[in-house]
Amino acid sequence: MSIFLPEPQKPSEPPPIALTIAGSDSGGGAGIQADLKTFAACEVFGTSVLTLVTAQNTRGVTAVELLGEEVVTAQFQAVTTDLPPAATKTGALGSIPMIDRVAHLLKEHPLPNLVIDPVMITKHGEPLLSDEGGRRIRDHLLPLADLVTPNRHEAAALTGMGEVGTVSDMKEAAQRLFDCGVKNVVVKGPHFEHVVRDIFFDGTGFVELGTDRIDSERVHGSGCTFSAAVVAALARGMSLLDALGFAREFITGAIQKAPPLGGGISPVHPMHLYWS
Repeated sequence: MSIFLPEPQKPSEPPPIALTIAGSDSGGGAGIQADLKTFAACEVFGTSVLTLVTAQNTRGVTAVELLGEEVVTAQFQAVTTDLPPAATKTGALGSIPMIDRVAHLLKEHPLPNLVIDPVMITKHGEPLLSDEGGRRIRDHLLPLADLVTPNRHEAAALTGMGEVGTVSDMKEAAQRLFDCGVKNVVVKGPHFEHVVRDIFFDGTGFVELGTDRIDSERVHGSGCTFSAAVVAALARGMSLLDALGFAREFITGAIQKAPPLGGGISPVHPMHLYWS
């Protein structure tokens, strides 16, 4: 039996391209995997520069292997010279030499709509990068960024604040991060009175972004998916505030429809718009 395939239709114009510079999550819940799923769900063509490989599942991480700086450079050059991204994000970089290399590449070849997701500390407060690594991100990557998206623990570490636990703290942290040279900041906050609040600051004023409380403590990959959704929206030409609003709505759906996978913390569901 033969299967008839219609002639492919040429699109009137190519899709926007987005780039993620991040690590691999073998469990598919975060990192490059979550970013590329999110890009696809948002109808953006996703490209990637892989910085590290993890062996992990819903129960935890069992191994991490950093890639060589040369192969990271080769990936970056291969993508940017042929598939120039309309928006880019960084995620897990894993080491000080990798932070320095990525910062050097982005200085030598500036990319539009650069979003830095620091990936330094989990939303539960567990460190993923050394203090010096955090300082390198602050001093060398943030001045290149159009937007930085730290959670409250990362915001505290990047600014030297002991704790970021209130809306007032979040505003103070956003101001301090802006003073580090980043153009725009969104500090992702905890639940306040059954509402998840994020604080956006662009140097002229604060905007509170909030949604009804959802149980994000039991899902994996929400930070990666949120920043990837922002990047996808920017690649599609949205304004920054519209992109943040879109990403907040997108991640809410991805958390609410997270499938019960594995025996640990289930991943969010970036493809929730298409199947659940």
